Amino acid sequence: MKISKFSKILEEVAPGIPKPLRELEQYTTPAHIALRVAQHAKLSGLLDGSIVVDLGAGTCRLSLAALLLGAPKAVAVDIDRRLQPLCMEAARRLGLESLIEFIVSRISRDTGPISYCGDCIVVTNPPFGVWRRGVDTEFILYALSLKPTRIYAILKSGNLEYHRGLALSRGYDVKLLWTLKFPIPASMEHHRSRVRRVDVDVLCYERKGG
Repeated sequence: MKISKFSKILEEVAPGIPKPLRELEQYTTPAHIALRVAQHAKLSGLLDGSIVVDLGAGTCRLSLAALLLGAPKAVAVDIDRRLQPLCMEAARRLGLESLIEFIVSRISRDTGPISYCGDCIVVTNPPFGVWRRGVDTEFILYALSLKPTRIYAILKSGNLEYHRGLALSRGYDVKLLWTLKFPIPASMEHHRSRVRRVDVDVLCYERKGG
């Protein structure tokens, strides 16, 4: 099945985040971006045998995209317990319910429900750090602490060199895969445009030495 068809299915099955909270900077990951990330991992030969850990999972589009393209298991982590039934219902409709686990937990640079994941792949679309400065870095530091084979992160554009230094200091290389337009529909009181498109960098962190 073509990625475009998977994208349409994922958009229909995995809903947007209902009544998103400003303090959590909740923005639904577009299905086409989630699938592009999963496709890169698959074409790199890492997806089929790797557990996928999705940090700040929302309604699990990154997790579900990875499962649709062949990952054997996904662990989705989000602080908002409202999203757990939405994620699991989407997984059920796709026939993937037995392959995904949803953990309600806070994530910070030192706190999370997993301490090590070894050969896993981490995917994350963390808060952009507009309302709580540095929260995106906290997610990346926690992801790095898990020592995964690879991390895919969707981050607000403009901080590539900062993230490169962060990665190198912890034994990872990082490269920019794409700069994309991330649509944010009007869903909060402060939004003035019907849809705002934000530039995001999709970064790939790879553990040195494989």
